[in-house]
Amino acid sequence: MKKISLWACLFLFTLQLTAQEEQFEYEYQIQSKAFGDERTITVYLPPSYYEYPDMKYTVTYVLDGHFDPFIDLGVKTIEYNTYMYKYTPTIVVGVHAKNRGWEFSAPLPGEDDDYAGGRAPELQQHFKNEIFPLIDSLYPHTLPFRNLIGHSSGGSFVLYTLFSDQKDLFDAYIAISPGMRPGEDNILEDACARLKAGEQFHKFLYCSSGTIGEQEETFGAAVASLDSILNTHPKHGLIWRKSTFGGMDHFTCVPPSFNTAMVELTRAFRVDEASFYAFAEHPTQSVTEQVEAFYQNRNTVYGFSEIPLPGYLYSIAFHLSTKEKNQEALEIYNWGIKHHPDNYTLNKSKAKLLLKTGDKTAALEAFRHTQTVLEIVKEKMSANEYQKQQSYLEDKIAECMN
Repeated sequence: MKKISLWACLFLFTLQLTAQEEQFEYEYQIQSKAFGDERTITVYLPPSYYEYPDMKYTVTYVLDGHFDPFIDLGVKTIEYNTYMYKYTPTIVVGVHAKNRGWEFSAPLPGEDDDYAGGRAPELQQHFKNEIFPLIDSLYPHTLPFRNLIGHSSGGSFVLYTLFSDQKDLFDAYIAISPGMRPGEDNILEDACARLKAGEQFHKFLYCSSGTIGEQEETFGAAVASLDSILNTHPKHGLIWRKSTFGGMDHFTCVPPSFNTAMVELTRAFRVDEASFYAFAEHPTQSVTEQVEAFYQNRNTVYGFSEIPLPGYLYSIAFHLSTKEKNQEALEIYNWGIKHHPDNYTLNKSKAKLLLKTGDKTAALEAFRHTQTVLEIVKEKMSANEYQKQQSYLEDKIAECMN
């Protein structure tokens, strides 16, 4: 009985430890010097966090983290599309507010001392000195890329921060129907002044709005004004994207805004499926030339880019090959192998395509190289699968030599 009890205890302990290891949501309390009180953040880990312990993640900070319907919508949208590899993998941090309108607002001159204006500067310091150090210490597998998302008055804080001397707090800014009313803030005036002076913003910026209701008439007009300012001063350095959702109001535009913003953000730093297909149709430049130019620009100007995973590249190249765009598919295989040299699928698929096109000499070389890759990855395969692949390659090599 003692042996059985001990085994049961160890089993239950292991289950508890596994459950702890696979927890995806954590809440933390911060004694904030910026606000002079206790603050809360909630961290949501991506679905691959424990499965791929060496993977690194960007961090997405979402304002209004205290409002469950809003943060749950954002987290689940990001979780689903990250799982499908449509977004750059990211850790989400929900930032709770106690008095959101006050905390998200910029201080304005002339306000009485008791109110002391908006608390946006304090929130910026809260991020810089309290939230960022905590996240960096708890989650070391993060990339030096931070994204900020806010809706309504949270969106106005997003734009206030971007066009302030604290613009380097984040690398990407997403303002969903930003709550800007004429005469109530100086965000557009500050933006215009900084852009007119030639200030560079090597950031990503996305704004959205709907078309229904007084709020969207006002906030949509503010986004349009910002677009006009950016067009007037085009050498701003921003990767600027915007959406207008017809038939949507201040709240129904939120769900499509989350998805569109994250798609555009991912596309801004990763050559995605749509981009590859567009590159394949270019009349004068090769796919490789366009891809290399994209990544050189992002790494040089913005200091960040994302290389797609092998399976993602394989699916794109395979699709192009079914459309008889074999040269373009080969370029993607070659580029993918350059970044994932030991990926068996990419190497084998390249060899198969070369054989399909009739280039037996190149196919023979590629299949022999794939044999070398197979030996590198054999420990990740079952014995039966390894033997199956080994026989397959031998047959293809013999076919190439006939």
